[in-house]
Amino acid sequence: MNQPSRKKRERRNAGWVWLFFLCLLLPLHLWFPELGTGAMDDSYSSSASGKKAFYLLLETETFGAERNRVPLNVLIQSLDYDETLCLLGPARYPSPLEWASLLAWVEEGGRLVIAANHEHPEFEIVPLDIRVSYLDETERENIPRAKSEKMNEARLSFSQNEVHGLLESQATTVFSDAPSIIWETNAQVESPTGETLISAGETKQAVKLRHGIGEIVVAASSELFSNQSMVDGGSVPAYRLIEAAGAADYVVVDEALNASGTSKVVALLIDPTFRPLTIQLLITLLIFGWWRSTRFGPILSSHILPRHNIVSHTDNVGNLHYKKGNGRFLLYAYVKQLFTQLHLRNFRGEEHRVIDPIARRMKKDPQQIKSFLKQAAKHTKSEKIDRHQMGDLIRQLSEIRQAAQPGHSKD
Repeated sequence: MNQPSRKKRERRNAGWVWLFFLCLLLPLHLWFPELGTGAMDDSYSSSASGKKAFYLLLETETFGAERNRVPLNVLIQSLDYDETLCLLGPARYPSPLEWASLLAWVEEGGRLVIAANHEHPEFEIVPLDIRVSYLDETERENIPRAKSEKMNEARLSFSQNEVHGLLESQATTVFSDAPSIIWETNAQVESPTGETLISAGETKQAVKLRHGIGEIVVAASSELFSNQSMVDGGSVPAYRLIEAAGAADYVVVDEALNASGTSKVVALLIDPTFRPLTIQLLITLLIFGWWRSTRFGPILSSHILPRHNIVSHTDNVGNLHYKKGNGRFLLYAYVKQLFTQLHLRNFRGEEHRVIDPIARRMKKDPQQIKSFLKQAAKHTKSEKIDRHQMGDLIRQLSEIRQAAQPGHSKD
């Protein structure tokens, strides 16, 4: 059995490579890796630091939960006073103008929960005299440590070595069903008034304040709402912290601050809004590349051109000269080739040494053949020769050519 050629084997292997990459792209509709410069800990993220699990919990436990992606000033105009707005570890904190809109909405009865982002937890609400700041060295040492599991000891020791790294502390709460929890923090809430909901040692970690007829809950860390915290049993205290602002019937989780607080130079095409379109474009480009680089099916017979031989070439040249109607060029080429073959230039003045043997074989007068050759050479210099005349001259020249070969004679 004949083995396939190397080129065919390479073509077959290349087809498997294209199919492999196509199979990698198709599952991206269901699962997409965390890439880009956007926030990796928002409510869309399934990573350990993301908050997707908590958002799904809100959808289950409340009458309604939704994400917001419009600017806060626009959102406030559509929020009802029985809804709870959650800012859970935003990539940026509200601007002074946005704070003014938020506080005005809370004063009229709205409920706000804001948890600091551990990467930059410092922010301040000036009208309420409340701020979140980093723990100093003394406060970090006095916070009671949580008994971490062995699998978390390496991460804990690494965090403790950082100046503002997260600490796993044993915190106390006012919630009856979760009086003690593991609280990861690197900051504290400073507020002369307000009710302390969660504390770690002597530091306040979550505080509730009343503003007008609304409520505001400020937390020093958003790690309690992460997917990892939901796995470790933090779902109950996280939900109770949302309830502390009021009955959590309708909850809005803000993503506008995450979207506007992160660079979109690279992450725009893999943003959740445009991600399906990006995947479809990649699949289309992949299929187009596969189609252009691989031959599907047998080669079309119409694309195989027959190989031309010398006879076909001669026929084509003759047809071109026939259509042109001028045989001078063909006659010139034939006379030149014949004179070269007879070596007439080498016998100038003694042409009879070449012509006499030819005349003897043709049984003609040598002077007659010499006159005919002169006439044929003269015709090659004329502007145009009729093709019939050219045919007669070449026919007679061919007889001379045959007679010039030894062993040929005209019978």
